[in-house]
Amino acid sequence: MQINVMSNIKDVKRKMTKAQKVIIPKATSMALNKTLSKTYTFVVREVAKVTGFKQKDLRQLISKRRASARYQEAVITVRGKAPNLIRFNARETAKGVTATAWGERKIYHGAFIGNQGRTVFHRTSEKSQPIEVNYGPRPWREFLRQEVDKASSLFAVKNFQTEFHRAVQFKLSKIR
Repeated sequence: MQINVMSNIKDVKRKMTKAQKVIIPKATSMALNKTLSKTYTFVVREVAKVTGFKQKDLRQLISKRRASARYQEAVITVRGKAPNLIRFNARETAKGVTATAWGERKIYHGAFIGNQGRTVFHRTSEKSQPIEVNYGPRPWREFLRQEVDKASSLFAVKNFQTEFHRAVQFKLSKIR
C-alpha cells in the first residue's frame, strides 16, 4: 500500500524560514510514524474481518517500515501465502469439513482432515490417490480485492493531516 501526501512543496520551501526548514522534515516523519501505527492497527482489523484470520496471526504477516527525517516514507506490507483450511477452525463432519475462512462458516463437501490433524484435503477424482490440499484466503490478495485498501488509504490521509498539525505545533513549542 502506498499513500502519497504531496502538495506544491517547492513554493512552500521558498517561503520557509531556516527554523521551519529544520522543523518540517522532523514533524513530517513524526506524523508519518504516528499515522503508520494507527493505519497498521486499522489494516490488521479489517483484513481479519475479511479473511477470518486471527489478528495475532496476521500481525506476523503484515510488516511496517517507519519513516525518518531523511527518508520520509512509511510503508505497510501485507505478505503471506494461502494457509491450509485447518488454520480456520476446521472440523470434520459427515458431509465434509467446515471452516470459517473468508469470515463465515462454510462446508467443503467431500473434504477430509488428514496428516495427523494438520491438513485439509479433497479428492480430485473417484479414485483414492490424487488428493489436493484445500487452501484458505491469501491476506495480501484479500487486502487488495476487498475495499480494505481504499478504506485504509482514506483513513491514513485523514489521520496524517491531524498528526502533521500536532507534530508541527509540538516542534514549534520546543523552539520557543
